[in-house]
This record gives sequence, C-alpha cells and structure tokens, in this order.
Amino acid sequence: METEIDPALSSFVGSQTRLLTLAVLANTEEPLTGYRVAKIASLPRVKVYPEIRKGIETGILVRDGVGYRMVDTDLRTLLRKRVRIRWDQEWDRARAVQAANVTADLKRIQASLKGIRLYDPRNRVPAAAIRELERDPEKNRILRRLKLRPSTRKK
Repeated sequence: METEIDPALSSFVGSQTRLLTLAVLANTEEPLTGYRVAKIASLPRVKVYPEIRKGIETGILVRDGVGYRMVDTDLRTLLRKRVRIRWDQEWDRARAVQAANVTADLKRIQASLKGIRLYDPRNRVPAAAIRELERDPEKNRILRRLKLRPSTRKK
C-alpha cells in the first residue's frame, strides 16, 4: 500500500508509524490483529505492536477478541477524514500478482523438467532395488534377541 502522509498530521500524532497504525484501525469496522495492521500499513510488526500498546494505555484502542479496535470516536472521525486507507483492492491486486508469479514459476519448472523421467508409482520397482531394502536375516535375529522390532517385510 502506498500512501502520502501529511507531515503536519504525522507530527501531531507523534510519528508516521503511529499515524499509519491508528489510520488502519480507524478505517475498519472489525478488530484487526497487529500482524494484519502491519501488513495493511506496510510496516514491520516490531514497530506496530508498541504503537498498539501505547494506544491501549491511553484509552484510544482496546483489545477485542484476537484483534484491536479504535474506541475514541473523535480521533477515528479525524483520521477517517484526513487519512483514507483502502486496502482491500490493493491486497487483492498484490495477491493476484503473487499468484501470477507462482504460475509463471511453475510453468518454467515444468518446462525445465521435460525429458527427465520422474518417479511413477505405476512403474514396477526392479527386484534388485527391493532386495537392497530388505534387512539381513542375521540382523533380525539380533533385534529379536534384544527385544527390538525386526523387519516386517516379507521375502
């Protein structure tokens, strides 16, 4: 999310991080987790949580279930007028770009695998390969004597 911050409003609130954190919470009707606030505001979580704690200490924010919400209606109205944050479209657009990148990566990987024989469970495994996986009978006798579990594979 790209946003232009009014320097006067930022200095009024105290910091740009605090302004963005409060603006995200002011522009939502449902409680948001600190992680979600950080994602929406494009801020590191380690910077968002101290701002949320300060908001709770001052009575601007409250914890509601697993998230946080703004209870100071005056500050909420001010922030909604001065800092408009809409993340749903940006969030969806970023997810679409990410999905397109993953699809392109998968196609590139598939193209690079052409001609390489991958394991197919329908193909029978050669008997020599199975014999390599079988445990030596002497080892099974020793395991039984020590009351440990012997191999359960049948010959």
